[in-house]
Amino acid sequence: MEIELKLLLSPEELRQAARHAAVAALRAGRGRTDRLVSIYYDTPDAALARAGVAFRLREVRGRWVQTVKAGGESGAGLHERDEREWRLAAPAPDLDLLAGTPFDELFSSARTAGRLAPVFRTEFERVVRPLAWPDGTRAELAMDHGSVRAGARSEPISELELELQSGDATRLFELAQALSADLPLRLGHASKAERGYALARLVRRAPRKQRRIELDPAMPAAAALRRIALACIAQMQANEDGFFAGRDPEYLHQLRVGLRRLRSCVALVRKLVPRERIDPLAEELRWLGRALNPARDWDVFMSETLPPLLSCFREDPGLAALNARGIRLRRASNAAGRHMVRSARYTSLLLAVGAALAREDLAALTAGAGELSEPVGSFAVRLIERRDAKFRKRGAALREATPEARHAARIAAKRLRYATEFFASLYSPKRVKRYIGALEDIQDTLGQLNDLATAERLLADAASGGDNASDARTVGVVTGWCAATASQALAQLDKDWKRFKSAREFWR
Repeated sequence: MEIELKLLLSPEELRQAARHAAVAALRAGRGRTDRLVSIYYDTPDAALARAGVAFRLREVRGRWVQTVKAGGESGAGLHERDEREWRLAAPAPDLDLLAGTPFDELFSSARTAGRLAPVFRTEFERVVRPLAWPDGTRAELAMDHGSVRAGARSEPISELELELQSGDATRLFELAQALSADLPLRLGHASKAERGYALARLVRRAPRKQRRIELDPAMPAAAALRRIALACIAQMQANEDGFFAGRDPEYLHQLRVGLRRLRSCVALVRKLVPRERIDPLAEELRWLGRALNPARDWDVFMSETLPPLLSCFREDPGLAALNARGIRLRRASNAAGRHMVRSARYTSLLLAVGAALAREDLAALTAGAGELSEPVGSFAVRLIERRDAKFRKRGAALREATPEARHAARIAAKRLRYATEFFASLYSPKRVKRYIGALEDIQDTLGQLNDLATAERLLADAASGGDNASDARTVGVVTGWCAATASQALAQLDKDWKRFKSAREFWR
Protein backbone atom coordinates (compact mmCIF):
# COMPACT_ATOMS: atom_id res chain seq x y z
CA MET A 1 0.00 0.00 0.00
CA GLU A 2 1.37 3.38 -1.03
CA ILE A 3 1.16 6.11 1.59
CA GLU A 4 0.98 9.52 -0.04
CA LEU A 5 -0.89 12.34 1.65
CA LYS A 6 -2.03 15.04 -0.76
CA LEU A 7 -2.81 18.33 0.99
CA LEU A 8 -4.52 21.15 -0.93
CA LEU A 9 -3.39 24.68 -0.11
CA SER A 10 -3.18 28.07 -1.81
CA PRO A 11 0.24 29.18 -3.16
CA GLU A 12 0.75 31.47 -0.15
CA GLU A 13 -0.23 28.66 2.24
CA LEU A 14 2.26 26.37 0.47
CA ARG A 15 5.02 28.83 1.32
CA GLN A 16 3.81 28.96 4.93
CA ALA A 17 3.80 25.17 5.11
CA ALA A 18 7.40 25.04 3.88
CA ARG A 19 8.41 27.32 6.77
CA HIS A 20 6.20 25.62 9.39
CA ALA A 21 7.99 24.68 12.61
CA ALA A 22 6.83 21.07 12.38
CA VAL A 23 8.42 20.75 8.92
CA ALA A 24 11.60 22.59 9.88
CA ALA A 25 12.15 20.21 12.80
CA LEU A 26 12.16 17.22 10.42
CA ARG A 27 14.35 18.55 7.59
CA ALA A 28 17.03 16.01 6.72
CA GLY A 29 19.52 17.20 4.14
CA ARG A 30 19.34 19.34 1.03
CA GLY A 31 16.28 19.41 -1.15
CA ARG A 32 15.83 20.00 -4.86
CA THR A 33 13.63 21.95 -7.23
CA ASP A 34 12.51 20.57 -10.59
CA ARG A 35 10.36 21.81 -13.43
CA LEU A 36 8.14 18.89 -14.49
CA VAL A 37 6.20 18.65 -17.75
CA SER A 38 3.92 15.62 -18.18
CA ILE A 39 1.91 14.66 -21.26
CA TYR A 40 -0.99 12.22 -20.75
CA TYR A 41 -2.11 10.01 -23.62
CA ASP A 42 -5.35 8.19 -24.39
CA THR A 43 -7.56 7.16 -27.29
CA PRO A 44 -10.36 9.40 -28.63
CA ASP A 45 -12.91 7.27 -26.76
CA ALA A 46 -10.86 7.30 -23.52
CA ALA A 47 -10.16 3.55 -23.55
CA LEU A 48 -7.40 3.90 -20.94
CA ALA A 49 -9.43 6.07 -18.59
CA ARG A 50 -12.35 3.64 -18.77
CA ALA A 51 -9.94 0.84 -17.87
CA GLY A 52 -8.69 2.83 -14.87
CA VAL A 53 -5.23 3.37 -16.40
CA ALA A 54 -3.17 6.58 -16.64
CA PHE A 55 -0.36 6.70 -19.23
CA ARG A 56 2.05 9.62 -19.34
CA LEU A 57 5.43 10.85 -20.53
CA ARG A 58 7.26 13.16 -18.13
CA GLU A 59 10.30 15.33 -18.73
CA VAL A 60 12.61 15.59 -15.73
CA ARG A 61 15.88 17.51 -16.13
CA GLY A 62 16.03 16.85 -19.86
CA ARG A 63 15.21 13.14 -19.54
CA TRP A 64 11.91 11.51 -20.47
CA VAL A 65 10.20 8.87 -18.35
CA GLN A 66 7.23 6.74 -19.40
CA THR A 67 4.81 5.85 -16.59
CA VAL A 68 1.72 3.67 -16.33
CA LYS A 69 -0.50 3.75 -13.23
CA ALA A 70 -3.57 1.62 -12.63
CA GLY A 71 -5.97 0.00 -10.24
CA GLY A 72 -6.78 0.18 -6.60
CA GLU A 73 -8.56 2.65 -4.39
CA SER A 74 -7.48 5.78 -2.61
CA GLY A 75 -8.84 7.55 0.41
CA ALA A 76 -7.56 9.54 3.39
CA GLY A 77 -4.09 9.49 1.83
CA LEU A 78 -3.86 5.72 1.36
CA HIS A 79 -3.39 4.40 -2.17
CA GLU A 80 -3.44 0.90 -3.61
CA ARG A 81 -2.24 0.90 -7.20
CA ASP A 82 0.21 -0.60 -9.67
CA GLU A 83 2.84 1.78 -11.03
CA ARG A 84 5.56 1.07 -13.65
CA GLU A 85 8.22 3.43 -15.05
CA TRP A 86 10.77 3.28 -17.88
CA ARG A 87 13.37 5.76 -19.08
CA LEU A 88 13.00 6.67 -22.74
CA ALA A 89 15.58 7.51 -25.36
CA ALA A 90 13.18 9.91 -27.10
CA PRO A 91 10.02 11.85 -26.13
CA ALA A 92 7.60 9.38 -27.74
CA PRO A 93 5.56 6.50 -26.29
CA ASP A 94 7.27 3.09 -26.46
CA LEU A 95 4.54 0.48 -26.06
CA ASP A 96 7.00 -2.39 -26.55
CA LEU A 97 8.19 -1.71 -23.01
CA LEU A 98 4.82 -2.87 -21.72
CA ALA A 99 5.26 -6.40 -23.03
CA GLY A 100 4.92 -8.94 -20.23
CA THR A 101 3.26 -6.47 -17.86
CA PRO A 102 -0.40 -6.56 -16.72
CA PHE A 103 -0.99 -3.71 -19.20
CA ASP A 104 0.22 -5.60 -22.30
CA GLU A 105 -3.22 -6.75 -23.49
CA LEU A 106 -4.83 -3.32 -23.08
CA PHE A 107 -2.13 -1.44 -25.00
CA SER A 108 -1.74 -4.04 -27.75
CA SER A 109 -5.47 -4.28 -28.51
CA ALA A 110 -6.86 -2.82 -31.71
CA ARG A 111 -8.91 -0.41 -29.60
CA THR A 112 -5.72 1.18 -28.23
CA ALA A 113 -2.73 0.47 -30.47
CA GLY A 114 -2.12 3.22 -33.00
CA ARG A 115 -4.86 5.46 -31.55
CA LEU A 116 -3.01 7.03 -28.63
CA ALA A 117 -2.70 10.80 -28.72
CA PRO A 118 -1.99 13.57 -26.18
CA VAL A 119 -5.11 14.50 -24.18
CA PHE A 120 -3.85 16.94 -21.55
CA ARG A 121 -0.63 18.04 -19.88
CA THR A 122 0.59 19.22 -16.52
CA GLU A 123 3.32 21.79 -15.97
CA PHE A 124 4.47 22.59 -12.47
CA GLU A 125 7.44 23.36 -10.27
CA ARG A 126 8.14 20.72 -7.65
CA VAL A 127 10.12 21.59 -4.54
CA VAL A 128 11.21 18.45 -2.67
CA ARG A 129 12.50 18.30 0.89
CA PRO A 130 13.68 15.09 2.64
CA LEU A 131 12.23 14.49 6.11
CA ALA A 132 13.37 12.21 8.92
CA TRP A 133 11.87 11.37 12.33
CA PRO A 134 13.75 10.27 15.45
CA ASP A 135 12.27 6.76 15.17
CA GLY A 136 13.90 6.27 11.76
CA THR A 137 10.83 7.03 9.62
CA ARG A 138 11.77 8.80 6.38
CA ALA A 139 9.61 10.62 3.86
CA GLU A 140 9.65 13.25 1.15
CA LEU A 141 7.73 16.49 1.22
CA ALA A 142 6.91 17.69 -2.30
CA MET A 143 5.26 21.04 -3.06
CA ASP A 144 3.75 21.36 -6.54
CA HIS A 145 2.74 24.70 -8.05
CA GLY A 146 1.61 25.06 -11.65
CA SER A 147 -1.32 24.03 -13.82
CA VAL A 148 -3.08 21.21 -15.65
CA ARG A 149 -4.10 22.09 -19.23
CA ALA A 150 -6.47 20.52 -21.75
CA GLY A 151 -6.71 22.59 -24.91
CA ALA A 152 -7.75 26.13 -23.96
CA ARG A 153 -8.94 25.07 -20.50
CA SER A 154 -6.71 25.04 -17.43
CA GLU A 155 -6.83 24.62 -13.65
CA PRO A 156 -4.19 25.58 -11.08
CA ILE A 157 -2.13 23.00 -9.25
CA SER A 158 -1.23 23.96 -5.69
CA GLU A 159 -0.68 20.99 -3.43
CA LEU A 160 1.68 19.45 -0.92
CA GLU A 161 2.41 15.73 -0.93
CA LEU A 162 3.92 13.71 1.90
CA GLU A 163 5.19 10.38 0.61
CA LEU A 164 6.42 7.66 2.96
CA GLN A 165 9.74 6.07 2.02
CA SER A 166 10.24 3.87 5.07
CA GLY A 167 9.10 3.52 8.66
CA ASP A 168 5.86 4.32 10.47
CA ALA A 169 3.12 5.81 8.26
CA THR A 170 1.37 7.41 11.21
CA ARG A 171 4.18 9.99 11.37
CA LEU A 172 2.91 11.48 8.09
CA PHE A 173 -0.58 11.83 9.50
CA GLU A 174 0.80 13.46 12.64
CA LEU A 175 2.67 16.02 10.54
CA ALA A 176 -0.44 16.68 8.45
CA GLN A 177 -2.44 17.22 11.67
CA ALA A 178 0.16 19.76 12.86
CA LEU A 179 -0.10 21.65 9.55
CA SER A 180 -3.91 21.47 9.63
CA ALA A 181 -3.95 23.12 13.06
CA ASP A 182 -2.42 26.30 11.57
CA LEU A 183 -3.38 26.25 7.88
CA PRO A 184 -6.81 25.90 6.18
CA LEU A 185 -5.82 22.88 4.14
CA ARG A 186 -7.96 20.12 2.65
CA LEU A 187 -7.02 16.50 2.16
CA GLY A 188 -6.93 15.94 -1.60
CA HIS A 189 -8.13 12.76 -3.27
CA ALA A 190 -8.14 13.38 -7.03
CA SER A 191 -4.91 12.64 -8.87
CA LYS A 192 -3.53 15.02 -11.48
CA ALA A 193 -4.63 12.49 -14.10
CA GLU A 194 -8.22 12.49 -12.82
CA ARG A 195 -8.27 16.28 -12.87
CA GLY A 196 -6.88 16.34 -16.39
CA TYR A 197 -9.47 13.92 -17.74
CA ALA A 198 -12.28 15.94 -16.18
CA LEU A 199 -10.84 19.12 -17.65
CA ALA A 200 -10.61 17.50 -21.09
CA ARG A 201 -14.24 16.44 -20.60
CA LEU A 202 -13.49 12.85 -21.48
CA VAL A 203 -14.59 11.75 -18.01
CA ARG A 204 -17.53 13.36 -16.21
CA ARG A 205 -17.22 13.93 -12.49
CA ALA A 206 -20.54 12.27 -11.70
CA PRO A 207 -21.68 11.56 -8.14
CA ARG A 208 -19.64 8.62 -6.88
CA LYS A 209 -21.66 5.64 -5.68
CA GLN A 210 -20.34 2.69 -3.74
CA ARG A 211 -18.28 0.22 -5.73
CA ARG A 212 -17.89 -3.50 -5.46
CA ILE A 213 -15.16 -4.43 -2.97
CA GLU A 214 -13.11 -7.44 -4.01
CA LEU A 215 -12.24 -9.73 -1.11
CA ASP A 216 -10.49 -13.09 -0.82
CA PRO A 217 -12.34 -15.50 1.53
CA ALA A 218 -9.01 -16.54 3.07
CA MET A 219 -7.77 -13.04 3.91
CA PRO A 220 -7.90 -12.03 7.60
CA ALA A 221 -11.06 -10.17 8.59
CA ALA A 222 -8.95 -7.21 9.80
CA ALA A 223 -7.38 -6.80 6.34
CA ALA A 224 -10.80 -7.06 4.68
CA LEU A 225 -12.27 -4.41 6.97
CA ARG A 226 -9.33 -2.13 6.21
CA ARG A 227 -10.11 -2.43 2.50
CA ILE A 228 -13.82 -1.82 3.14
CA ALA A 229 -13.14 1.30 5.21
CA LEU A 230 -10.80 2.61 2.52
CA ALA A 231 -13.57 2.23 -0.09
CA CYS A 232 -16.06 4.04 2.16
CA ILE A 233 -13.88 7.07 2.73
CA ALA A 234 -12.95 7.15 -0.98
CA GLN A 235 -16.65 7.49 -1.77
CA MET A 236 -16.96 10.37 0.70
CA GLN A 237 -13.99 12.28 -0.70
CA ALA A 238 -14.96 11.72 -4.33
CA ASN A 239 -18.22 13.61 -3.75
CA GLU A 240 -16.79 16.60 -1.88
CA ASP A 241 -16.14 18.86 -4.89
CA GLY A 242 -19.58 18.19 -6.36
CA PHE A 243 -21.16 19.06 -3.01
CA PHE A 244 -19.16 22.31 -2.88
CA ALA A 245 -20.35 23.21 -6.41
CA GLY A 246 -23.95 22.85 -5.22
CA ARG A 247 -25.44 21.90 -8.59
CA ASP A 248 -26.73 18.42 -7.76
CA PRO A 249 -28.02 17.20 -4.37
CA GLU A 250 -26.90 13.68 -5.29
CA TYR A 251 -23.30 14.58 -4.36
CA LEU A 252 -24.31 15.27 -0.76
CA HIS A 253 -26.46 12.13 -0.74
CA GLN A 254 -23.57 9.94 -1.89
CA LEU A 255 -21.14 11.63 0.51
CA ARG A 256 -23.53 10.74 3.33
CA VAL A 257 -23.93 7.19 2.02
CA GLY A 258 -20.14 6.81 2.17
CA LEU A 259 -20.19 8.22 5.70
CA ARG A 260 -22.97 5.86 6.83
CA ARG A 261 -21.15 2.91 5.31
CA LEU A 262 -17.97 3.94 7.13
CA ARG A 263 -19.88 4.21 10.40
CA SER A 264 -21.33 0.76 9.78
CA CYS A 265 -17.83 -0.60 9.13
CA VAL A 266 -16.55 0.95 12.37
CA ALA A 267 -19.50 -0.58 14.23
CA LEU A 268 -18.36 -4.04 13.10
CA VAL A 269 -15.24 -3.78 15.28
CA ARG A 270 -16.44 -1.64 18.20
CA LYS A 271 -16.75 -4.64 20.51
CA LEU A 272 -13.58 -6.30 19.22
CA VAL A 273 -10.90 -3.62 19.76
CA PRO A 274 -9.93 -1.41 22.71
CA ARG A 275 -12.58 1.27 23.23
CA GLU A 276 -10.01 4.05 23.61
CA ARG A 277 -8.95 3.39 20.01
CA ILE A 278 -12.39 3.28 18.41
CA ASP A 279 -14.74 5.46 20.49
CA PRO A 280 -13.20 8.88 19.63
CA LEU A 281 -13.36 8.04 15.93
CA ALA A 282 -16.94 6.79 16.20
CA GLU A 283 -17.97 9.98 18.00
CA GLU A 284 -16.46 12.21 15.30
CA LEU A 285 -18.28 10.22 12.62
CA ARG A 286 -21.55 10.76 14.52
CA TRP A 287 -20.77 14.49 14.68
CA LEU A 288 -20.35 14.66 10.93
CA GLY A 289 -23.57 12.76 10.35
CA ARG A 290 -25.50 15.17 12.58
CA ALA A 291 -23.87 18.15 10.85
CA LEU A 292 -24.96 17.01 7.38
CA ASN A 293 -28.44 15.72 8.22
CA PRO A 294 -30.28 19.07 7.95
CA ALA A 295 -28.97 19.73 4.45
CA ARG A 296 -30.08 16.32 3.23
CA ASP A 297 -33.47 16.65 4.96
CA TRP A 298 -34.15 19.91 3.16
CA ASP A 299 -32.90 18.50 -0.15
CA VAL A 300 -35.44 15.66 0.11
CA PHE A 301 -38.29 17.94 1.22
CA MET A 302 -37.72 20.46 -1.57
CA SER A 303 -36.91 18.03 -4.38
CA GLU A 304 -39.21 15.08 -3.56
CA THR A 305 -41.91 15.86 -0.99
CA LEU A 306 -43.05 19.35 -2.00
CA PRO A 307 -42.97 19.23 -5.87
CA PRO A 308 -46.04 16.92 -6.25
CA LEU A 309 -48.07 19.31 -4.08
CA LEU A 310 -46.93 22.34 -6.07
CA SER A 311 -47.87 20.52 -9.25
CA CYS A 312 -51.39 19.74 -8.01
CA PHE A 313 -52.03 23.17 -6.45
CA ARG A 314 -50.27 25.50 -8.88
CA GLU A 315 -52.05 28.69 -7.83
CA ASP A 316 -52.01 28.13 -4.07
CA PRO A 317 -50.37 31.21 -2.44
CA GLY A 318 -49.67 29.39 0.82
CA LEU A 319 -47.72 26.63 -0.91
CA ALA A 320 -45.87 29.21 -3.02
CA ALA A 321 -44.84 31.05 0.15
CA LEU A 322 -43.81 27.75 1.77
CA ASN A 323 -41.71 26.91 -1.30
CA ALA A 324 -39.97 30.31 -1.16
CA ARG A 325 -39.12 29.90 2.53
CA GLY A 326 -38.04 26.32 1.92
CA ILE A 327 -35.61 27.44 -0.78
CA ARG A 328 -33.97 29.87 1.65
CA LEU A 329 -33.75 27.28 4.43
CA ARG A 330 -32.37 24.69 2.03
CA ARG A 331 -29.66 27.07 0.86
CA ALA A 332 -28.75 27.93 4.44
CA SER A 333 -28.56 24.28 5.54
CA ASN A 334 -26.45 23.34 2.52
CA ALA A 335 -24.11 26.28 3.14
CA ALA A 336 -23.72 25.11 6.75
CA GLY A 337 -22.98 21.57 5.53
CA ARG A 338 -20.36 22.80 3.07
CA HIS A 339 -18.75 24.82 5.86
CA MET A 340 -18.48 21.66 7.95
CA VAL A 341 -16.87 19.67 5.12
CA ARG A 342 -14.37 22.48 4.57
CA SER A 343 -13.59 22.73 8.30
CA ALA A 344 -10.40 21.76 10.08
CA ARG A 345 -12.45 19.30 12.13
CA TYR A 346 -13.49 17.41 8.99
CA THR A 347 -9.88 17.31 7.75
CA SER A 348 -8.77 16.10 11.17
CA LEU A 349 -11.38 13.33 11.00
CA LEU A 350 -10.12 12.12 7.61
CA LEU A 351 -6.54 12.16 8.88
CA ALA A 352 -7.56 10.18 11.97
CA VAL A 353 -9.21 7.54 9.77
CA GLY A 354 -6.16 7.43 7.50
CA ALA A 355 -3.83 7.02 10.45
CA ALA A 356 -5.94 4.19 11.84
CA LEU A 357 -5.93 2.37 8.50
CA ALA A 358 -2.21 2.91 7.98
CA ARG A 359 -1.05 1.65 11.36
CA GLU A 360 1.62 -1.00 11.08
CA ASP A 361 0.59 -2.35 14.49
CA LEU A 362 -2.95 -3.21 13.37
CA ALA A 363 -2.20 -6.78 14.38
CA ALA A 364 -1.38 -5.57 17.89
CA LEU A 365 -4.55 -3.49 17.93
CA THR A 366 -6.58 -6.63 17.22
CA ALA A 367 -4.53 -8.89 19.48
CA GLY A 368 -6.85 -11.17 21.40
CA ALA A 369 -9.75 -10.36 19.09
CA GLY A 370 -10.05 -13.78 17.51
CA GLU A 371 -12.85 -12.78 15.16
CA LEU A 372 -10.65 -10.23 13.38
CA SER A 373 -7.78 -12.66 12.88
CA GLU A 374 -9.92 -15.42 11.36
CA PRO A 375 -10.59 -15.67 7.58
CA VAL A 376 -13.09 -13.09 6.40
CA GLY A 377 -15.22 -15.84 4.83
CA SER A 378 -16.29 -17.26 8.21
CA PHE A 379 -16.37 -13.79 9.82
CA ALA A 380 -18.82 -12.53 7.16
CA VAL A 381 -21.20 -15.51 7.51
CA ARG A 382 -21.55 -15.03 11.24
CA LEU A 383 -21.96 -11.26 10.93
CA ILE A 384 -24.60 -11.37 8.18
CA GLU A 385 -26.55 -14.05 10.01
CA ARG A 386 -26.69 -11.86 13.14
CA ARG A 387 -27.81 -8.79 11.25
CA ASP A 388 -30.35 -10.72 9.19
CA ALA A 389 -31.89 -12.20 12.37
CA LYS A 390 -32.00 -8.78 14.03
CA PHE A 391 -33.79 -7.18 11.10
CA ARG A 392 -36.30 -10.04 10.75
CA LYS A 393 -37.15 -9.67 14.43
CA ARG A 394 -37.67 -5.90 14.14
CA GLY A 395 -39.63 -6.20 10.90
CA ALA A 396 -42.14 -8.80 12.01
CA ALA A 397 -44.92 -6.22 12.58
CA LEU A 398 -43.85 -3.13 10.65
CA ARG A 399 -47.32 -1.98 9.56
CA GLU A 400 -48.60 -1.73 13.14
CA ALA A 401 -45.30 -0.47 14.57
CA THR A 402 -44.78 3.05 15.96
CA PRO A 403 -42.76 5.51 13.85
CA GLU A 404 -39.88 5.03 16.32
CA ALA A 405 -39.97 1.25 15.89
CA ARG A 406 -40.08 1.59 12.09
CA HIS A 407 -37.10 3.94 12.28
CA ALA A 408 -35.18 1.34 14.31
CA ALA A 409 -36.11 -1.30 11.71
CA ARG A 410 -34.90 1.03 8.96
CA ILE A 411 -31.51 1.38 10.68
CA ALA A 412 -31.29 -2.41 11.04
CA ALA A 413 -32.12 -2.77 7.32
CA LYS A 414 -29.35 -0.32 6.39
CA ARG A 415 -26.78 -2.14 8.49
CA LEU A 416 -27.79 -5.46 7.00
CA ARG A 417 -27.61 -4.08 3.47
CA TYR A 418 -24.21 -2.47 4.03
CA ALA A 419 -22.81 -5.70 5.48
CA THR A 420 -24.20 -7.63 2.51
CA GLU A 421 -22.62 -5.19 0.04
CA PHE A 422 -19.31 -5.17 1.92
CA PHE A 423 -18.91 -8.94 1.58
CA ALA A 424 -20.85 -9.52 -1.67
CA SER A 425 -17.74 -10.58 -3.62
CA LEU A 426 -17.47 -13.70 -1.41
CA TYR A 427 -20.76 -15.17 -2.70
CA SER A 428 -22.76 -16.03 -5.81
CA PRO A 429 -23.58 -12.72 -7.61
CA LYS A 430 -27.06 -13.87 -8.62
CA ARG A 431 -28.10 -14.97 -5.12
CA VAL A 432 -26.69 -11.81 -3.56
CA LYS A 433 -28.45 -9.63 -6.14
CA ARG A 434 -31.86 -11.19 -5.39
CA TYR A 435 -31.38 -10.76 -1.64
CA ILE A 436 -30.20 -7.15 -1.93
CA GLY A 437 -33.05 -6.38 -4.32
CA ALA A 438 -35.64 -7.50 -1.77
CA LEU A 439 -33.81 -5.62 0.98
CA GLU A 440 -33.57 -2.45 -1.14
CA ASP A 441 -37.34 -2.41 -1.73
CA ILE A 442 -38.22 -2.57 1.93
CA GLN A 443 -35.47 -0.09 2.82
CA ASP A 444 -36.77 2.37 0.20
CA THR A 445 -40.31 2.15 1.58
CA LEU A 446 -39.10 2.60 5.14
CA GLY A 447 -37.01 5.53 3.92
CA GLN A 448 -40.08 7.12 2.32
CA LEU A 449 -41.98 6.82 5.60
CA ASN A 450 -39.07 8.40 7.45
CA ASP A 451 -38.91 11.26 4.92
CA LEU A 452 -42.63 11.91 5.40
CA ALA A 453 -42.20 12.04 9.18
CA THR A 454 -39.25 14.42 8.71
CA ALA A 455 -41.34 16.61 6.39
CA GLU A 456 -43.84 17.26 9.16
CA ARG A 457 -41.01 18.36 11.43
CA LEU A 458 -39.56 20.68 8.76
CA LEU A 459 -42.96 22.34 8.29
CA ALA A 460 -42.60 23.97 11.69
CA ASP A 461 -39.31 25.57 10.59
CA ALA A 462 -40.81 26.80 7.32
CA ALA A 463 -44.02 28.22 8.81
CA SER A 464 -43.89 32.01 9.18
CA GLY A 465 -46.12 32.37 12.27
CA GLY A 466 -48.54 30.49 14.48
CA ASP A 467 -51.46 32.94 14.01
CA ASN A 468 -51.25 33.15 10.24
CA ALA A 469 -54.37 31.51 8.82
CA SER A 470 -52.70 30.92 5.45
CA ASP A 471 -49.80 29.13 7.12
CA ALA A 472 -52.15 27.01 9.21
CA ARG A 473 -54.05 25.97 6.08
CA THR A 474 -50.81 25.22 4.21
CA VAL A 475 -49.51 23.09 7.08
CA GLY A 476 -52.80 21.22 7.05
CA VAL A 477 -52.60 20.60 3.29
CA VAL A 478 -49.04 19.29 3.48
CA THR A 479 -49.73 17.22 6.59
CA GLY A 480 -52.76 15.64 4.95
CA TRP A 481 -50.80 14.90 1.80
CA CYS A 482 -48.05 13.26 3.84
CA ALA A 483 -50.60 11.17 5.76
CA ALA A 484 -52.22 9.94 2.55
CA THR A 485 -48.83 9.12 1.03
CA ALA A 486 -47.79 7.31 4.22
CA SER A 487 -50.94 5.18 4.05
CA GLN A 488 -49.98 4.05 0.53
CA ALA A 489 -46.40 3.39 1.68
CA LEU A 490 -47.64 1.22 4.55
CA ALA A 491 -49.64 -0.91 2.11
CA GLN A 492 -46.50 -1.28 -0.02
CA LEU A 493 -44.53 -2.20 3.10
CA ASP A 494 -46.63 -5.35 3.52
CA LYS A 495 -45.71 -6.46 -0.02
CA ASP A 496 -42.06 -5.63 0.48
CA TRP A 497 -41.90 -7.58 3.74
CA LYS A 498 -43.45 -10.68 2.18
CA ARG A 499 -40.88 -10.58 -0.60
CA PHE A 500 -38.01 -10.19 1.83
CA LYS A 501 -39.27 -13.02 4.06
CA SER A 502 -39.05 -15.34 1.05
CA ALA A 503 -35.51 -14.17 0.12
CA ARG A 504 -33.05 -17.03 0.27
CA GLU A 505 -30.07 -16.89 2.62
CA PHE A 506 -27.33 -16.49 0.01
CA TRP A 507 -24.51 -17.07 2.50
CA ARG A 508 -25.42 -20.68 3.22
